Amino acid sequence: MKRLLAIALVSIATAVAAQNRTADLDRAVEEARTAYTAYQQALARRDQGVDSQPGERTGSAAGGSRPNENYFARQAILEQEVETARKRYDAAMKRWNDLK
Repeated sequence: MKRLLAIALVSIATAVAAQNRTADLDRAVEEARTAYTAYQQALARRDQGVDSQPGERTGSAAGGSRPNENYFARQAILEQEVETARKRYDAAMKRWNDLK
């Protein structure tokens, strides 16, 4: 009788653990998808932000213009957003792979 009870408890514990693992995997997959989308959007914003905006160019004595500190500051922000999104995606993929 004790053996049967022990087997039943182990079976129930295994089923609960499997459900928790499945839920953890589902959350990890969703986080990886969300992180990938955010990473792709950050890359697109960076790529679209290459052209200077009004106020981001300074005239030169030769009659031309060059990007100023506002342009380079915006580029640095866009690059930081890409890096942050990439790190989030890498972490999400590591978590998912660890759970597989």
